[in-house]
Amino acid sequence: MLIELGGQDVLPMHMPGHKRDLREFPWLAAPCGAFDITEIEGFDDLNSPHGVLRDMLVRISSLWGSRRSFLSVCGSTSALFAALSAAGDGGVLAARNCHRSVFNAAERLKLRLECVMPPVVGELGICGSVRPDDIAARLDETGCKAVVITSPTYEGVMSDIAGIAKAAHERGALLIVDAAHGAHLGLYGVFPDGGMKEADIVVSSLHKTLPALTQTAVLHLFSERADEESVAAAMAAFGTSSPSYPLMASVCGMLDYMEKKGEARLRALSSELAQFGREMRKLRHLSLPFAEGKTCEDIFAIDHSKLYIDCIKCGYGGFELKRRLRREFGIELESASVAGALAYATIGDGKESFDRLANALVRCDAAPDAAVRREVSPCAVAFGERAEEGSCSRLTRECVPLAEAEGRTAAESVWVYPPGVPVLLAGERVTGECVRTLSDALAAGGEVASPRGRLDGGLLVFSRG
Repeated sequence: MLIELGGQDVLPMHMPGHKRDLREFPWLAAPCGAFDITEIEGFDDLNSPHGVLRDMLVRISSLWGSRRSFLSVCGSTSALFAALSAAGDGGVLAARNCHRSVFNAAERLKLRLECVMPPVVGELGICGSVRPDDIAARLDETGCKAVVITSPTYEGVMSDIAGIAKAAHERGALLIVDAAHGAHLGLYGVFPDGGMKEADIVVSSLHKTLPALTQTAVLHLFSERADEESVAAAMAAFGTSSPSYPLMASVCGMLDYMEKKGEARLRALSSELAQFGREMRKLRHLSLPFAEGKTCEDIFAIDHSKLYIDCIKCGYGGFELKRRLRREFGIELESASVAGALAYATIGDGKESFDRLANALVRCDAAPDAAVRREVSPCAVAFGERAEEGSCSRLTRECVPLAEAEGRTAAESVWVYPPGVPVLLAGERVTGECVRTLSDALAAGGEVASPRGRLDGGLLVFSRG
């Protein structure tokens, strides 16, 4: 299937950041089999770097301006596990729109978990920026000693990291930022970073927005509040002891490129995005609310390389738009929802990519069924609610049809993937909004899953008390 895909003219408006452009990023075409070695003489050890890998880590730290940086070849997930292992013993306050890996880490590490709700951008039905005042209030209530937020979110929404860091530090808490989708932010001052360097620990996926292979990520230490030795030990514990040299070599190639051409490419990307945003003003039914970097009251800042396509006023939803773009125009988007769809722009894209996407969106917007009024309201973000103690028996579980789950207590986490933000966490009460959100996603062809796999046979709930 991969060989067949390579022979097709499909425009990848999705991660990874290199967009399979081997002409611009030729080191990615290196033969993996020939490069697949172990820690032989001269090639260093990622878990105890002292040679070529140490030099690479120093270059990473220099590019992002961190106190120390650690490389992960197991994605941002293992880095988040390491961060929470090193800093979460005093309780974790997590934004409720964090990726499921944050909640998985808290559960597996048996950390006390509290949540803070981000605001909802009502007209779009997506989460806005986490507010520093809300962080301060919840820390005062819970006494947690670590805060975790996602910035940028999947749709590119960024929070005031500097303001949140101040609120956390004044209360003796560390700030961990899941910036998996923001490795490019702040580099050379082209895209904003929301005050990233004021955080204590920042985790970024290199592969998502930069030209490195999938599974490459970094954990940056920006302050001395996080214990460096604890983080180093946790990174070794939650990563593989046999890291992939082809993956690490792709990071070296990415560093070479970013040091020599990165600033010019990022500035070109920003310029192309601005022109694309102006072109999209002509749409009548679809809209790209953030294409020109515009924000609103509930959004502190936006990463406008995430092209969120709002379908609320269109005759069809995001899942259908994603299918049409692939079927009729050979364009693969990153993700979709009932309310919209997401295209992912990186330095792997150029004018041809944006022209092709713009032409396709204009034609989709002009389709006869785009003007047909659709009975749909903006999808308010749906999360489960904390269940009352004693409302159910935690000893026995049963599987019930999703339509009959309202009011019950979930015995498993459930998410729509991508992006993998849990609609329900185990132990939360299932609301009517949760049922509608999951049912609508299933009906539209979305991937709804739990740890058991696809949510086909019903939802696992605790038996009634």
